[in-house]
Amino acid sequence: MANSSSSSSKSSISPRHPPLFTPIEEGNEEEEYSQGRSSFRAETTPSEGEYRHHPTPLHSKTENKGKVCNKKRQENDEKGVLCNKCRPSNREKITVVPLDNKGNSVNSPHGGIFKSVLSNLVKKSPRLSLSSSEVESSVVGGVSTREEQWKIALAEVSHKLIQATRKRDEAVLEASRLKFSMVELEKKLNKLEIYCHNLKSGLEVCSNNVMTNKSSLSLVQRVKFGEEDKVIEHFLVMVSEARSSVRILSRSMTLQLRQIGSKVYDRIALLLQPYEIKISISRNPRGLLVYLEALLNKAFYDDFDSIGYQKSSCNQILNPIDRCESNFGLYNRLKDLTWEEVLSKGTRFYSEEFSKFCDRKMSEIVAMLGWNRAWPEPLLQAFFGASKAVWLVHLLANSLHPTLPIFRVDKEMKFDSIYMEDMGADKAKKLVPNMVRIMVTPGFYVYDNVVKCKVLCRYNNNIGIINSEGLITPSPT
Repeated sequence: MANSSSSSSKSSISPRHPPLFTPIEEGNEEEEYSQGRSSFRAETTPSEGEYRHHPTPLHSKTENKGKVCNKKRQENDEKGVLCNKCRPSNREKITVVPLDNKGNSVNSPHGGIFKSVLSNLVKKSPRLSLSSSEVESSVVGGVSTREEQWKIALAEVSHKLIQATRKRDEAVLEASRLKFSMVELEKKLNKLEIYCHNLKSGLEVCSNNVMTNKSSLSLVQRVKFGEEDKVIEHFLVMVSEARSSVRILSRSMTLQLRQIGSKVYDRIALLLQPYEIKISISRNPRGLLVYLEALLNKAFYDDFDSIGYQKSSCNQILNPIDRCESNFGLYNRLKDLTWEEVLSKGTRFYSEEFSKFCDRKMSEIVAMLGWNRAWPEPLLQAFFGASKAVWLVHLLANSLHPTLPIFRVDKEMKFDSIYMEDMGADKAKKLVPNMVRIMVTPGFYVYDNVVKCKVLCRYNNNIGIINSEGLITPSPT
């Protein structure tokens, strides 16, 4: 009876708990398995305590055992548990996860994403480019190959992650630099905006002042002598004629120097000494002509901007219209005066002021040069032509209101091509004028235009400086 009861109990238990099934014992899963067995024994009847567990065989060596194992696997698949063909050892840790129909993990929501990443790596890497059959065989064959593939894949992922992190850091650094540059640029733009605003305000103020000055000037022009264009035209012609007349006088005096002796020549050399100029009649007669012209122009145009060509002089005519008309009338009377008429009647007969001007300038030139001999008639005629031309320039400059001002330049001034003309430019074509050596003729402002003054310059280059005789000497700099 006992044997029959035990056999009946074994037959009743076998469908619920097959003797050939053994749960996977691994780490924490062994404790869970022990707890499950204890709970299972608690639920069974006392007669079930005689049950004896048979261990699962490691490998199915016969076909019958393989069929039994396949049947058990199918039954357990329905319950959600997957059984491998072999029992894993304690060294191998494999987590059994149920899969869906597509082969994705049911429990892990990131399984599909991770699998897609690994599949891409497997496709790109020649070491991981295996066919599906080879992958299945490798999985069945052992876990070591899969672990190596995963290590390679994770190494490549780590390498790409490091590169991406490095590029991100570089991009962040570049972005910070750009941000700093934008801040600096914004500051500069703000400063520029403020500067432009101030400049615009100043321009508006200047424009208003110019308009005011133009309006006042237009009022002055309405009350001044009305032949402005004609006066300016005559003025420009007379300035050119005055320069030519003074040059003729300088040539005439240079010819007389050979007959007078060395006294006047020494006087001229002393006058040119402040300008660091050395003259030589035999070596450079043209240089002496130009330097003597500069001395004569300095004497003729002295006190040019004074009233009546005299210092501390007063206006005889206070009305600007009447004064302009009077000066232009004097110009018309004297412009056609000839040397023969002066010899017959004298300069005082035609204009007392012009006669005083001639006497005063001759005295200044004689005192300047130390000329102690009587002037011959050709020299007097040349002096008359130069004096007449300079006096007519003075009359025309004062025939406008306001008058046309004169300007002069001194030695060692920086050369400015807008207001200066270099007389030695033909000799130094490849050199650039640096500073003024001596002024030859003065210049004039004609409202919005200018009559350039003529100068002799110093020329700086890598070799040296052109001296007064046109020879190159070593540069002191």
